[in-house]
Amino acid sequence: MNELETRERQRRRALWELERLQPGADQAKLHLAILDDIERRDREEPIGEAWAMSIDELREHVPETEILGRDGHHFVVVLDEHIPEPWKNRFEEASTGSTRLRQGCYASDWRRFLRLWAHEMKHLEAHRTPTLGIS
Repeated sequence: MNELETRERQRRRALWELERLQPGADQAKLHLAILDDIERRDREEPIGEAWAMSIDELREHVPETEILGRDGHHFVVVLDEHIPEPWKNRFEEASTGSTRLRQGCYASDWRRFLRLWAHEMKHLEAHRTPTLGIS
């Protein structure tokens, strides 16, 4: 496994663990330390051209593409090659086991990932600053 995959797998696991905890919980400290270390590595050793891209920038940058299936049904997808790293890997880690087409993921799954990422970052911030009361 390469460094990007390792980093994003660790990030995903820590975010999933935090999701089940209330801000301020003692059990969150380990996961917050892991995420702090990953973010430090992101700054010091960025992987991928879009490492600092915001969700809004990413939403504008990644186009949705309509394709015609073999059965004549139209699908709206996000082609794999349009998702810049490290976001492509982040999305893959968050979407493990999801149904997809050969060309890429369903656009609705991509949009859901972007919404959930924003929610996860708010929840993470609430863990880092429990007095905010955001969850």
